[in-house]
Amino acid sequence: MTNVSAVLPVALRDTAVLVAGLKEDGAPQVYKKFRDTCQDQVRRLREQMATAGHPADVVEDAAYAQCALLDEAVLSHLNGSDRDNWEHEPLQVEEFRSHDAGDELIRRIERRLSEPQPSLMLLAIFNAVLSLGFHGRFALDGGEARLSLMRSIDERLERGGWRRADPSTTTVITTAPWSRPWYHRMNAVAWVVAACVASGVVYLMLDRWLSAAIDNLAH
Repeated sequence: MTNVSAVLPVALRDTAVLVAGLKEDGAPQVYKKFRDTCQDQVRRLREQMATAGHPADVVEDAAYAQCALLDEAVLSHLNGSDRDNWEHEPLQVEEFRSHDAGDELIRRIERRLSEPQPSLMLLAIFNAVLSLGFHGRFALDGGEARLSLMRSIDERLERGGWRRADPSTTTVITTAPWSRPWYHRMNAVAWVVAACVASGVVYLMLDRWLSAAIDNLAH
């Protein structure tokens, strides 16, 4: 069976670290640098998936999901003029000329689930985005519907032979968020030790949050 977390694109894992950093640290200090980092992650996700041989429509849906997650997370933490600037031109508008990701991403997920043989990589990306906190149109009173959608994705992944990662063998590759320009290649067990040595309690908390998010791929 295929290990789900082991095959997620590096650029998406970078986005997971960035989103978790927002939850831990709040708004970034340098808006433009942060925006550039987000744009670079979208560009790299497209490149990585195209290089891996995924069809153009799958690549675009993956990038759309990434933009939707980033936009929602960023707008939840930015303040003042920075928030106004992002809201005026979110990534979904810049990349797709779309301003309706809260509904559109859910529609794309449902459409992919209805396919006889959907891209399992794309479904794993969708589930990662939901696990990392994207709510979209479920934000107000759709908690159960959101969980039901995630369960549907899990079922399709399981039928396709994808399984939860084994933390003792899985390699997790990440690039740190905008304010921390260093690189790590480690398994899930080593993450905690390296995090404490490199960055202390914040990275320990970040590891626990990311591990829980990845585990949700199988629930």
